Amino acid sequence: MNILFLSIMTFLLISCLSATRLVCYTTNWSQYRPEPGRFFPENIDPSLCTHLIYAFAVLKDGLISAFEWNDESTSNSKGLYERTTDLKKLNPNLKVLLAVGGWNFGPAQFSNLVSNTESVRRFVQHSVQFLKRYNFDGLDIDWEYPANREGSRPEDKINFTKFIQELKNVFVSENLMLTAALAASKSVIDSAYEIDKIIKNLDFINIMTYDYHGAWESVTGLNAPFYSRPEETGEMKFFNVNFTINYYIQKGAPRDKINIGLATYGRSFKLVNSNENQIGSPSNGPGSAGEFTREAGFLASYEICKKLIVGWTQRWSQVQKAPYAFSNDQWVGFDNEQSYDIKINFMKNLNLGGAMIWAIDMDDFNGEFCRMGNYPVINFIKEKIFGENLTTTTKTTSTSSTTKPNNKCPNGTGTYADKDSNCRKFYVCSLDSQGNYRIEIFDCPADLLFDDKIKICNYPNQVICLK
Repeated sequence: MNILFLSIMTFLLISCLSATRLVCYTTNWSQYRPEPGRFFPENIDPSLCTHLIYAFAVLKDGLISAFEWNDESTSNSKGLYERTTDLKKLNPNLKVLLAVGGWNFGPAQFSNLVSNTESVRRFVQHSVQFLKRYNFDGLDIDWEYPANREGSRPEDKINFTKFIQELKNVFVSENLMLTAALAASKSVIDSAYEIDKIIKNLDFINIMTYDYHGAWESVTGLNAPFYSRPEETGEMKFFNVNFTINYYIQKGAPRDKINIGLATYGRSFKLVNSNENQIGSPSNGPGSAGEFTREAGFLASYEICKKLIVGWTQRWSQVQKAPYAFSNDQWVGFDNEQSYDIKINFMKNLNLGGAMIWAIDMDDFNGEFCRMGNYPVINFIKEKIFGENLTTTTKTTSTSSTTKPNNKCPNGTGTYADKDSNCRKFYVCSLDSQGNYRIEIFDCPADLLFDDKIKICNYPNQVICLK
């Protein structure tokens, strides 16, 4: 018995308690934001999410390639990839995947890749090596979008299916996960994906149920409305979370493989007339860029917090089940606890696999802005999804080595409660490559004790801690 066994046991218990995931994306460009918005892997709380997806890698000459100068490690410094996957040392049950693509990357290189069978095989083999080099647990394909946008071909819909199949054929034997970020728009879903076929070869799908409206339109609109407005017609009536998720189910996606997308940001507009500030009011381009995200028409949740605190007017759309706020000629549609709650209840009622967060670095990660502590959005979402389920996070407090078993590890290897701490800690005993016994001490999360019977941190009333 070793740390792997402990992780598996804990995972199995959590799976029995709740078949849900909380998948969080983290971005490699958030490192360039001004303080205190600057974000690095060390800012991530490894207990927040079940899966962490690092965005983005790109394609170069048909192969996965790092994008940022410090993604990969050098002889002088540890890169962002390794610093992110190192979080698994703090939470052995955390899965960390690498995302390739993204909106800004575009579809052309993906289209060229999948048009040639030999290129696909080369990509697949290289991907395995690349992922294992940096200790990633899998790959997330973020092709936006097959058979859509300039640079993509009509046949990419079928080629995408074949591409996913080729990846899965190899990834299974390599124990690597394969996931994909998929579109929310009905027209894109119809033209880009053979849902019933690709889903068979994906561990789960992250549906991007946001960006329904933004400053590319001439009137204000909510970033992620749950319902459409009665006056919306044509394609616009499909621009809502409720329709998108149900449409994927209708197209053949198993519910337990669907993650509903939740945004930690809002889309902003500049009003034509500050007195016309409802949803659907005339707008004149994007709202002013945020101080930290520095993109016009876009505000992180913590930037919105600041604006609400200083007096922006907040309103709730009873029709679309989401909030918006405005001040003078600035207007933003976003999410709050009330709208997240509606979406999570929807997720539970449909027995979906879980939720996906875009992105962890746009929550108030250091508690500087919202006066609600660190990660107020994701902690709220996590609590709503998992409720009172057991947390799996532990933290190593010390490590030692010995040449033979001792009273802490009576059977040589295995996992044992630390009775001296009244079971608040536990030992993981294993053999290293030199044959020495390695003893690691872990803390159970607050208010839990280590249960020697089932080898997890459990509620105190379930644990008998005998010295």
